[in-house]
Amino acid sequence: MIAHNYMLIVLRTLQEPIEDGYHDALKRQGYHLEIVAPGQDPLPLMKARPPIAACFQYDYPDLDGLASLRETKQAFPSIPLLMVTQAHSESLAVWAFRARVWDYFVQPFEMTRFLEVLGTLYSMRLPEKAKALQRAVVEVKNHIPPEARLHCSGLGDEQARLQRAISFIDQNLHSKITQGEVAELCGLSGFQFSRFFKRLTSITFQEYLLHRRISEAMRLLANPKVSITDVCFTVGFRDLSYFTRTFQRYVGKPPSRYRLEATELATARARAEFPAPPTALPDLSPLLKSLIP
Repeated sequence: MIAHNYMLIVLRTLQEPIEDGYHDALKRQGYHLEIVAPGQDPLPLMKARPPIAACFQYDYPDLDGLASLRETKQAFPSIPLLMVTQAHSESLAVWAFRARVWDYFVQPFEMTRFLEVLGTLYSMRLPEKAKALQRAVVEVKNHIPPEARLHCSGLGDEQARLQRAISFIDQNLHSKITQGEVAELCGLSGFQFSRFFKRLTSITFQEYLLHRRISEAMRLLANPKVSITDVCFTVGFRDLSYFTRTFQRYVGKPPSRYRLEATELATARARAEFPAPPTALPDLSPLLKSLIP
């Protein structure tokens, strides 16, 4: 199957799609993109013009969206598929690789690695045209990563050190995070880091981590299409019952009740902002008759 010189972006988002920064980055690097909107079938286009690769983009993956990826892989096993998702869990990543995706990215992701993966696929699928992108990819690889810039600010800078710790937590919220690994990242011993974190934030590291997980869970629960189980794993809990108990302890209500109330509140606000039009026009005939001389 001969590849054509373009990348296919298959949108399987549940919310209104927004312009993604990585789309612009790919265009700046010389890639041609074609977009398949939510609800549209990518198979006819892929059959007529096989792409270098197809990138399936999700915000909150649902059964229909994941089934679309699996059906595409079954129909075109030789076309590499990438998966980009906002919501993440360990079980979702395992499913993706079992579905034989080429690579899996959780937004926000490191653009350098994404471009490196595409450069590899480009070289494999269109080797005669790969040299045109080689220089661009090399230039991207030479960019100083954000972590290095932060490191250059100096370990003596307490705010930079704290920001490094918080950024690490945000980027790895779905995973198990230990105080020891964050302390090592900041160049401190466990004891030094514990005192440092409490002094700058007024709470312990474990308290902050738990608050951060619950806060992110509250944000995700506002989307009624994301299951509570997926929210549990996405924010780093490994046991649904423990997540439910912890959430209720901090929020004052279980996740299911919080979701119901959040949905009802959002509906009420929408109705207040955009009231429904009247179902029938009032009868104006008496008024009209009174105006006729």
